[in-house]
Amino acid sequence: MKSRKLKTPMFPNLKFAFFLFAMTCFSVNSLVYAGPPTVEEYLKIAGDRAKVVAAGKLVIEGKRLTCGRRPTVTHPGFSDYGGAFPGFLILNLEKMKLLPKVVQWWIFAHECAHQFRGPSEEIADCFAVQRGRRQGWLKEAGMDQICRFISPARGDSLHPPGKVRCTKMRACFATKKVF
Repeated sequence: MKSRKLKTPMFPNLKFAFFLFAMTCFSVNSLVYAGPPTVEEYLKIAGDRAKVVAAGKLVIEGKRLTCGRRPTVTHPGFSDYGGAFPGFLILNLEKMKLLPKVVQWWIFAHECAHQFRGPSEEIADCFAVQRGRRQGWLKEAGMDQICRFISPARGDSLHPPGKVRCTKMRACFATKKVF
């Protein structure tokens, strides 16, 4: 089974990393930090297949998903299932459509969590499962599906191994403490 992981899209691929580097370092005499891309800047390099879905308009598997006032960029060329930059989310719906609907909703909630809770993967995981529990779309059987999806992941510099993430998400799902 192929190892799966969710990336924080600081550098989803080398072409995009180079673009970000160029954008943050553009000045005649000195380097000037410009910050992460806007939706418009992202769309310029993502190509014609990437589309913006306005906040509150995204529907996945019959469920309307929202992340405050943040739009979602659907990008079939994105290298992973989902990602987030400040102000917007990115989803590769082509990859996601092969997953159970509860896993798709969890991916969205995880990426949304980065908008409100920052870059921590552990906090984003916890936020996502608690949001699912509170909204009623995540039950114990759904946790099993999420864990089957995430457990094969080996982990990387930003993400703990999938089995560790699963154990921590189960604890978050069970607690009343809100993340």
